[in-house]
Amino acid sequence: MEKDSGYMSSDVIGCQFSVYPLRQADIGESIRGAIDAAHEAGCQVRVQNLSTLMYGTEDQVFAALRAAFGAAQRPGSSVLIATLVAGMPTDELIGEIQEGVEKHG
Repeated sequence: MEKDSGYMSSDVIGCQFSVYPLRQADIGESIRGAIDAAHEAGCQVRVQNLSTLMYGTEDQVFAALRAAFGAAQRPGSSVLIATLVAGMPTDELIGEIQEGVEKHG
């Protein structure tokens, strides 16, 4: 992955997604299934508190998004909301921004 001034190459696509199971007694099954499916589709996956971040090539990300949505639906109806970005910030840039926030907070 090529980096340019704190941002990954525009060939790297990032996707932040959240799964919202509907009328399910165990919401974890849909959420875990979506995360596992995204990872198995070849993307780098990072689980966060309220969403999951994945990144890879365009083909990997869209295949992973399709797989995640399918897996989320298996236990029952679910909503999946996704935000896509090309040329996302590097971990180093995010760390620098976070340090600045912590100094002022």
